[in-house]
Amino acid sequence: MLERIAAGRTDLVFDWIERGHPVDATVAGGGLLTWCAYYGDVSAIRFLLGNGAALVELGEGLGLNGAAFHGHWRLCEFLLEQGADPNRPLEDSGEVPLHAALNRFESLEHEQVVRVLLARGADPNRVTIDGAETGCFMRDCRTYGEAPLHRAAAFGTRGSIELLLAAGARVDQPDARGDSPLSWASWANRPSDILRLLCFGPHRIHPDHQPMRANLIGWPVAPA
Repeated sequence: MLERIAAGRTDLVFDWIERGHPVDATVAGGGLLTWCAYYGDVSAIRFLLGNGAALVELGEGLGLNGAAFHGHWRLCEFLLEQGADPNRPLEDSGEVPLHAALNRFESLEHEQVVRVLLARGADPNRVTIDGAETGCFMRDCRTYGEAPLHRAAAFGTRGSIELLLAAGARVDQPDARGDSPLSWASWANRPSDILRLLCFGPHRIHPDHQPMRANLIGWPVAPA
């Protein structure tokens, strides 16, 4: 049964506990609470807590960064209700939960995480430590002293960007290299509707702008 729980059948923790098995059982390197958090099963987590488990088992920050990373908005909301700090930075990178929520390209699940975090007081202008290794992309990546809006500009949904801006994110905030969120969006080749949200100062996009792929096609004109 433990192997099935670790494989995603977190509903089986109810059977496990009701049959008298220990709440602190482990499988594949993780405890029951850890696996339920991994899959975002708030009901199973609440059940385990009622049977002796403790949220501190999820580590420092009560696992909020992990929940944000995986796009579990319901779990994020629950952890915040239990006292998790939406602005607690990771010691090695300075990343806060908002950074962790902005690592997937146009993810609607992560947009809801951003919404939950901001509603609970997350600061949209926190920046990472420059040059720190980050696990947020599961790649060979390092931070650039960026704010959440930088990551949203490159990877997030339009809704995530709008939420951050409405919460007071600085559209002109430079990262450690001097690049703005507009720069990040430009490097990521985001479409014009995203770029327009991020324009500031002298930066403008013509209202009749068409992407290069449209211009290169041309258009038929009737002969005179």
